[in-house]
Amino acid sequence: MTVRAGREFLAIPGPTTVPDEVLRAMHRPAVDIYSAPLEQLTASLLSDLSRVFRTEGRSYIYIANGHGAWEAALTNVLSKGDRILVLESGRFAEGWGEAAAGMGVEVEALKGNWRRAVRPAEVEARLHADKAGKIKAILAVQIDTASGAANDIAAIGQAIKSARHDALFMVDAVASLACVPFEMDAWGVDVAVSGSQKGLMTPPGLGFVAANARAREAHAHAGLRTPYWDWTARDGKLHYQKYAGTPPEHLIFALRQALDMLFEEGLDNVFLRHRLLAEAVRRAVAK
Repeated sequence: MTVRAGREFLAIPGPTTVPDEVLRAMHRPAVDIYSAPLEQLTASLLSDLSRVFRTEGRSYIYIANGHGAWEAALTNVLSKGDRILVLESGRFAEGWGEAAAGMGVEVEALKGNWRRAVRPAEVEARLHADKAGKIKAILAVQIDTASGAANDIAAIGQAIKSARHDALFMVDAVASLACVPFEMDAWGVDVAVSGSQKGLMTPPGLGFVAANARAREAHAHAGLRTPYWDWTARDGKLHYQKYAGTPPEHLIFALRQALDMLFEEGLDNVFLRHRLLAEAVRRAVAK
């Protein structure tokens, strides 16, 4: 005999519990991948993802998890032999650097500590020391799932600006997007990545990348570009080019519902809800 104490509630960093409304949005037949409604759905998602990232830049949807979004970001702006600076604050910050190294990128780590956030002053000092401008990109994670470290992306962006360095600022917002504020343009972020399975309340399987004008300029000269991840190919007029093939229909049905729910609540209210719940947990644990 199997005994269950009600509905299972998954309480881990991700995948998070998917709301019933989002689950129901997927419970429908597949549609013609060339149909006008599906094309309109994709256009609305790309526009609204940029809205969530808070950027005037373009967004891209990949049939992938966060690791796929990492690779998409790297391949579109870097070339083999480029040097990047990885700001260590946890396992996922290191993992993004390892992915870059596996593609032939020279990786330098700004040593940190999993028990604290990245120190912007240390970033600025390292960039001041890079007189030759060899560092082509700076990689940071807003919230590292493994360590729980929360980095001040605005302050890091300001440190890069103060150092007057031309490196691209690339940020992993997989665990943070739609949970805490993220201001891509205002904070000087050039490339941002995220995934569907956390704050966006959608099942795992979608990776997102947002890129601004500076990133797209670097893209024009990137030597690591490959057909599947390539932004130029995905900017094509044909709908199937947006996904490099068949769209992940049921996942994008789910994403549309999730975004509608977030916008209906209002992102500021969403952020407040997360802050209140987080503080409640902290106080409960502290007692």
